[in-house]
Amino acid sequence: MLETYKTILEGGCGEITEKKSRFIATVRPVKTEEEALAFLEEMKKKYWDARHNCFVYSVGSNREYTRCSDDGEPSGTAGRPML
Repeated sequence: MLETYKTILEGGCGEITEKKSRFIATVRPVKTEEEALAFLEEMKKKYWDARHNCFVYSVGSNREYTRCSDDGEPSGTAGRPML
């Protein structure tokens, strides 16, 4: 039996400022891990001056390819909560 979970329908972007820190979230639906990695590279180039580029992706009918990164933030405070 397949697990039910929420997913991304279409791309989007949002931004907030908290305690003089700027947080930018960008999402895009992907079908393969290669598409996810290409999107990550695109965002790293776009936000080249960001101190942290935290990310998460989960791809596959059984979420075979799931990965997250805190990118220098304290362990478990960015990537895992986004999952």
